[in-house]
Parts: sequence; structure tokens; C-alpha cells
Amino acid sequence: MPVQYPNSIESAFRSSRLVYRAIEDDDADKAWFHKHLDSDPVNIAMGTWALQKPRSKEVTAEFVKVLKKNLLAVFMCLPPTPPPNPKPDQVVKEEEATPTPIGLICLFPRGDMDPPHHRAAFLGITIARPYRGKGYGGEAINWALDWGFMRAGLHRIGLGCLDFNPNAEKLYRSLGFVEEGRDRECVLHERKWHDIINFGMLEHEWERLRQTQEEEVVVVVEKEKEGKEDSVGAPAT
Repeated sequence: MPVQYPNSIESAFRSSRLVYRAIEDDDADKAWFHKHLDSDPVNIAMGTWALQKPRSKEVTAEFVKVLKKNLLAVFMCLPPTPPPNPKPDQVVKEEEATPTPIGLICLFPRGDMDPPHHRAAFLGITIARPYRGKGYGGEAINWALDWGFMRAGLHRIGLGCLDFNPNAEKLYRSLGFVEEGRDRECVLHERKWHDIINFGMLEHEWERLRQTQEEEVVVVVEKEKEGKEDSVGAPAT
């Protein structure tokens, strides 16, 4: 009989709709990164504090090397779609069995500000244009929070948001991040000064969020069960 492992272990590298894999320092991953993330002016403007300008493949390659040194740096991917009505002897092509990258999520220390014994990290996320607005960002951030607090032993996870990115600000608040302050007028964008809004989540806040979510799931399941029992006992008309 095969050994059964807890679902939390079996599904450690996936969430409800996504799978997560390491970024490789190879031509394929660097080419995807440069085409879909580093060549997108929206990603540069909204997801970094860097000067908004075209980036070379060499710059992308150096950034990938830096990413691989982070505590966590993974591609968010859509799982491969099995072919419809496969034949018993059908051979699945390698590209059909490979997850499709849709973005990047990472956890990293902020240099000397986050030495290891403080158990703190900063979160970064960026999503390729065709996959925005579909809820993948919130799903991936929740996965990264779970990974950071449950597996990496973090006590605090922070992130920053530009004040002209209201979609990101709304998402971070909805996920339970707490605004901790602002770096006022520290980013120059199109001849105007903007704030960076600093958010954070602590270990006990994450625990409370997950406990509340579990309790809400139990309530929903119990209500669905009660509804089925009522329908079974209802008289026919």
C-alpha cells in the first residue's frame, strides 16, 4: 500500500489554480522574463522604483542571478492542461506537460535592515499583462504568506505600494496587510512626487486570519449539509 502524506506536504508547491517553480538561470527563463516582465513599461512603473526605461537582456540576466539568491523566488505558473480525450498510447509533448509562467513572486531581506535573526522579509510580485485582473495575484500572495510563516519561520512579511497604484493598495488591504506608514514624496514619476505606502503582516496576524478563514469554511460546509438534509426531508409537491 502506498504511503499517504498530508495534503499540506503533497501540495506544498501549488495553490488552488497555480503551481510554483524555481526560476532557472537558463536561456528559456531569462527570455520569458525579459519579454513578459522586463519589457513591460507597466510592470516597471508599478512594480519597481526604478527609472522607467527599456531594459536590455543583459540587465535581465543579472537580475535573475540576484533573484536566485533570495529566500524565495519562483515563477507563478498555470498547470499544464491535459489533452482532451487522450488515447491510451498517446505521447504528451514536453511543452504540453510544462506549466505556463504567468508572473514572479519572491521574498527577500532588505540588506542590513533584515538580518536573519530578525526573521523578516519583503515581498515582491509582478504578473504578465495577459494574466492581470484574474485574481492570480491575491492567490499567489496568500501562498507566499503561508510558505513564509509556516515553512521559512518568518515573523514578519512586509511590502510596499506606490500611491498611484490603487489596485495593488486595495488588494493588500483585503489580504490583511496593515499600513505601517509612508515614505513621503520619495518616488518621482512623470514630474510628480509620490509616496510609498508601507504594509506589513506579523506572524500572529497571519495565524488569526487563517483561523478565521477555516472557521468560515466550517460554517459554510455545515450550512450546505443542513440544506441537503432539509431538501431530503421536504415533502413532494
